[in-house]
Amino acid sequence: MRFLRKSLLGVRITGHRTPTDLTRAATTVVLLSQFYYLLIAYQMTTSSLRFSRAYEGIPPTAPQWPLKLVQQTIGVDWLAHTTTVTAFGLLFAISAAVAPRILVWRLGTFLYLLLHVALRNSYGSINHGAHILLFVSFALLFLPRRKRHQPQTRRGVLACLNVFWLIQVVLLLPYTLSGFQKIWHGGLELLSPDALTRILLNRLLAEADDIPPLLPFVSQHDLLTYAMWLLTIYIEIFAILVVFRPHLHRPFGIVLMLFHITSDWLMNIAFPNHIVLLGLFLVFSPLAPARLSPSGLTQSLPIIGIPFRAVKRLRSADQHRQVDRVQLIYDGECPLCSNYAQFLKLRQSVKELTLIDARQGGPVVEEVRRLPHDLNDGMVAVVDGRYYVGHEALNELALLAEGRGVFNRINRLAFNSPVAARLGYPWLKLGRWLLLKLKGVAPINPSQLPQGAD
Repeated sequence: MRFLRKSLLGVRITGHRTPTDLTRAATTVVLLSQFYYLLIAYQMTTSSLRFSRAYEGIPPTAPQWPLKLVQQTIGVDWLAHTTTVTAFGLLFAISAAVAPRILVWRLGTFLYLLLHVALRNSYGSINHGAHILLFVSFALLFLPRRKRHQPQTRRGVLACLNVFWLIQVVLLLPYTLSGFQKIWHGGLELLSPDALTRILLNRLLAEADDIPPLLPFVSQHDLLTYAMWLLTIYIEIFAILVVFRPHLHRPFGIVLMLFHITSDWLMNIAFPNHIVLLGLFLVFSPLAPARLSPSGLTQSLPIIGIPFRAVKRLRSADQHRQVDRVQLIYDGECPLCSNYAQFLKLRQSVKELTLIDARQGGPVVEEVRRLPHDLNDGMVAVVDGRYYVGHEALNELALLAEGRGVFNRINRLAFNSPVAARLGYPWLKLGRWLLLKLKGVAPINPSQLPQGAD
């Protein structure tokens, strides 16, 4: 989760993110969880998640471990009280929708789903329809507790974002696994123009009594099926990368929803729960850009976006943009950091450079602490209100550095590439850690920072 935070919350990936934006995103995550529990409650009132739907009137023939555990405690007679069990599950789900911050309601909903799924799969066959609901319910157990009207803390914001990313991983990882399974079993056959056509014809024979509406039309157009097959392989293999690329959250969410709808109309394979969850946690992602950016979309596409990102880097390296204010927050006890801050000279286009020792505290340091960033992980550069952290700060300062002087020339030459800055920054962090150890200086403790002015 720490790796996800550092990868996802960089300004080059998500754009301009302020602490207020992240707090608002955390609030949206809680709101999405409320809609999720309403979905669970709705399905309990219908047929799909009723306990009677999973119970076949006889004891399980191949009980899963949750049922075995309950049977050893209270026996098997409780299985006959399906209405009572469903009522308790409905109570927990509705309560979780009303007060999602209270763990007992989320835990009760999760346990109901665990028993429901275990019972459903305890009669000799496996049904995967409700597994995704169980996984999402497990991820939501880690939502932080917060009293009503209590302000969001930095820890609470990070916890909400961690839960959100865990849900996205749970949703998207099966697609990537499915894509690699096709490669493992299909090999070069995946590139065959009639690969999907043969699958559809086999499905047509299997579904002779209930032919899907799109199957006869699509199976007669090899070019169309080949394009659909290649698109399916591409989407499935790279689905997990969408978690790391907020520009793709909404487009990929819509594409995957259409993928499931098409699968239903082509092969009678329906995953309605996946469609709803993709809408909740991808299409309505709080970290996705407010407006769809064609350039951000193309640059974020796996493989396809590589040349677009290269062109953008070349253009940004050639641009001499006007910058009004740069604030550099560094560790004043680290000789490496201090010397870097003192020797750094920015172009004349930068009107103001302010150096701030993180150990001295102050409003700017407090604002930075509201970001998902540990001050001990490295420097922070605030460029006209945009927060650059770690290797991004190093790269941005190198682009803004003057071309005069030995230090600034070396700095600009070494770190004006994002890749070089990403590879070189861990070594600078290691050097900082060793220097602080040699000096006997403890890491920065945010709770002990003074509250005075910068």
